[in-house]
Amino acid sequence: MKTKLIFAVIVLIVAAVLAFDSFYIVNAGEQAIVERFGAMVEMVKEPGIKTKIPILDRVVKMYTEQPYTVQYGYTTVAQGDTQKGTEYATVQDEAIMLTKGSYLVNVEAAIQLKISDLAEYYYNVDDQVGTLRLAFEGVMRRNVQSKDLDDALLNKEKISSEVLPELKKKINEYGLGYEIKSLEIQNISVPDEVGPAYDDVNNAKNEKSELEENAKKYANEKLPNARAEAYKMIQEAEAYRAEKVSQAKGDVENFNQVYEKYKVAKGVTRTRLRLETMEKVLQTVKNKVIIDVDSDGIVKYMPVIPQLQQ
Repeated sequence: MKTKLIFAVIVLIVAAVLAFDSFYIVNAGEQAIVERFGAMVEMVKEPGIKTKIPILDRVVKMYTEQPYTVQYGYTTVAQGDTQKGTEYATVQDEAIMLTKGSYLVNVEAAIQLKISDLAEYYYNVDDQVGTLRLAFEGVMRRNVQSKDLDDALLNKEKISSEVLPELKKKINEYGLGYEIKSLEIQNISVPDEVGPAYDDVNNAKNEKSELEENAKKYANEKLPNARAEAYKMIQEAEAYRAEKVSQAKGDVENFNQVYEKYKVAKGVTRTRLRLETMEKVLQTVKNKVIIDVDSDGIVKYMPVIPQLQQ
């Protein structure tokens, strides 16, 4: 009788255990995987009380609705409170990247995501976050390497918008079971070690720009005046050329006329030419005196200008 009672108690306990192990609860926001002999037999996404085969089935549950953030290139050192802000530190080995021209920059980014497919998340990859980091690093390095230094430093929002679709595509190819909610590049900066050199380069660029602007301003001031002066000189030269050509043509015509007269009356023409020449020469002489030497040996002196008589 006692043996039967013990057996009955054991049966009841086993039955209770089996009954209890036949049910499980999926809470709101959770997904569940039912495994049998290590293989998935069911994927549960709806909340409620669910059944399974006791002992044989194992249930893996995970909350999938709450997004969480993966930090890249930096880490949280101390959480902030009402007294002080959160403290961060750069993860140098992870953050360092090269831009076009082989300039070094530090990249810090925050990836917000949630689990969209628990089966893919659980079975496809062992290190989900590590794989995500590698995927992001590959896409990010390729993008930054195509940017000039100033472009990378000043356009982090643009880079975020370019990297996000590529990262989503790669995550889907890997089957990580993640849904990327947002990607925000927190900071792209020059490492402290090369900061002074970068400042020198910027100062040189600014000086170059200033000199170029001053040169353009000077050119804008001087070129119009120079062009106007050049145009004036060209016009004057053209006028001078036209004048001289016309004068030369007139001299040639006058010479031809005199020559024709000379051929007809050489003596008269020579005398007239001599007198005309003397007239032109004497006009340029201030003091004129006439001396007659063809007489009876007496030199006759006659000043032409009245002032000489005083």
